[in-house]
Amino acid sequence: MHPHIPSSWPFFLGGLFAILLTGCATRVGDDFRVSEGELALHDSIPKAESIAKLERHISTARYEDMPFLAPHHFREASDILKNVQRTSPRNVTTYDLAKADMLIDRGEAVIDKVKTQLGKELELKALLDRNSAEAIYPRRYRSGIRELSRLIERIELGRAGNMERDRADLNKSLQELYSDTVAHAALHGSPLSEKDANEK
Repeated sequence: MHPHIPSSWPFFLGGLFAILLTGCATRVGDDFRVSEGELALHDSIPKAESIAKLERHISTARYEDMPFLAPHHFREASDILKNVQRTSPRNVTTYDLAKADMLIDRGEAVIDKVKTQLGKELELKALLDRNSAEAIYPRRYRSGIRELSRLIERIELGRAGNMERDRADLNKSLQELYSDTVAHAALHGSPLSEKDANEK
């Protein structure tokens, strides 16, 4: 039975790391335009209410680990919100609000793809986080998360192609890291549960 992937602080830190890794060169929002229907929807409510709705939308996306699982979409939507928050509500454009909402919506679709294609690797990451692998083997952990972030970015940007070999290599390295983490915990008497030790 596969373990549940929790929303956790290490996952959020991983998201921040992924944002730094992917950088700012690629802008997913440049590839689409806001529909008239989306603009009309935002025009139908007061600007302050629309801003508050966007803040809640982005907060929910952060809780769902979008900074890690769809970093470009999350970063661009967050950048729009930051600009909005620095501006008087009367100067905020409906287009920007609608575009940020669409970025989050599309980011949620990306998360579904990432979880489908990299489900096992995400499960292994969750186990590593649960058992403090970063503290025990920081260099190996960060190397694995860098590679996982690269594969996530390829899916997000539609450049996944044939990545079975890269995925298999990553899975192997994460498996080995998890086994070593379990062994280290057993050797040093760390409170690793038998259930965790048997998972994966």
